[in-house]
Amino acid sequence: MTAQTSSPLRLLGDRRFWPLFGAQALGAFNDQVFKTGFVALITYRLADLHGLNAGFHNAFAAGLFILPFALFAPTAGQIADGMDKGLMMKRVKALEILLMIFGAVAYQMQNLTLLYALLFLMGAQSAIFSPIKYGILPQYLKPGELVAGNGLIQAATFLAILVGQIAGAKLILSEAGVTIISVMVILVAIAGWLFSLKTPPAPPLGATAPKVDWVFPRAVWEVLKETRRNRPAFKAILNIAWFWFLGATYMALVLPFAKDSLGANEDVSVILLAAFSIGVAVGSAACARLYKGEARVDLAGWAAVGMAVLAILLFFAVKAYRAEPLAEALMGPAAFWARDWAWAILLCFVGLAAAAGLYITPLNARMQISAEPEARGRVVAASNVADSLLMVLSSAAAMGMTAAGLSHEAIFALVGATGFVAALWVAADAPQGILGRLGRAVGFGERG
Repeated sequence: MTAQTSSPLRLLGDRRFWPLFGAQALGAFNDQVFKTGFVALITYRLADLHGLNAGFHNAFAAGLFILPFALFAPTAGQIADGMDKGLMMKRVKALEILLMIFGAVAYQMQNLTLLYALLFLMGAQSAIFSPIKYGILPQYLKPGELVAGNGLIQAATFLAILVGQIAGAKLILSEAGVTIISVMVILVAIAGWLFSLKTPPAPPLGATAPKVDWVFPRAVWEVLKETRRNRPAFKAILNIAWFWFLGATYMALVLPFAKDSLGANEDVSVILLAAFSIGVAVGSAACARLYKGEARVDLAGWAAVGMAVLAILLFFAVKAYRAEPLAEALMGPAAFWARDWAWAILLCFVGLAAAAGLYITPLNARMQISAEPEARGRVVAASNVADSLLMVLSSAAAMGMTAAGLSHEAIFALVGATGFVAALWVAADAPQGILGRLGRAVGFGERG
């Protein structure tokens, strides 16, 4: 895994990287503007108006958006391995423009059924794009640049998610918010397409193109079965999937958590989203320096331990915060910060997210390095399937626990505590270190 490393900042000025970087960041931003605007509308307006369970609908929307990754990513991976990925990216980004036009219409109508349908279609477009963005990176970058490149992509993605969530949550609740968001998503889609036009060619690497299976369930099975034979890549896929199980739970419930657990308004929820997204971005961006170009699973294991510990500390910080009675009206940022333990809650969010960035970035690089060059699109597609299945599972678990009456902070703690198991699993392949020895002692290294 050792290779000559590259400066992350130098990559930002290199045409091998910046067009992909821009296209990915703008796409992530657009997805979040649409989705977060939708769930903010439900949480702060439609829930009270129609008697809806905001936590349930937030989790349902998150699951509906991610479900297409399980359905369509394998076929998209087969297509990506058989054609120029740069050309495919241009076509997929052009499709985004069309979808955003329909999304703008759905927003103007404010029809829940139509908005949910567009959310599903946007998830499908993102599912088709995903095997390209991660499959193309090893063709553009040298092995020693992959940790830095993945860190920058991860950091940009979460910062774009942050800005998109802030824009979606704030603009939709303003007087002309629906119109502003409708125009914005179309313009951003066009900008993303323009970035994609600058991407260099990335021709297929196999001698023959893989057969494209349009029977989606069968394609899912074949891609998973094929990838399972590559143990290092498949184990990295499973490790990455756990990250998205945890991350999806936090991102789906942060708005109702701010409202119901903290007694705070949407401005405070935006601050929490900012804390989480900035934390992941900082952790991801720091990987190039901390890991020195190596995809080290021992450090990823300790990052998982940090995530688990901070999720439990967050639970106790919220309990201490709620020892003081909540105000009847939802609090703004000033009232929130005036309360004891508010800063502890924020620091838990930032620390947990930074550990998440340190965890996920080397695993993405490990997956790409371990994959056969001619099959990277399918390996990434298998990762998409695993990620989406775990994210849908997290949505179902969150809906079930919410319906059972568990508080949002209790859900965060229960999901986060699985990080202790994830730490042993991910570090079991590390040649040295206490986590690696413990992981092998319980059989994780042998099971693979």
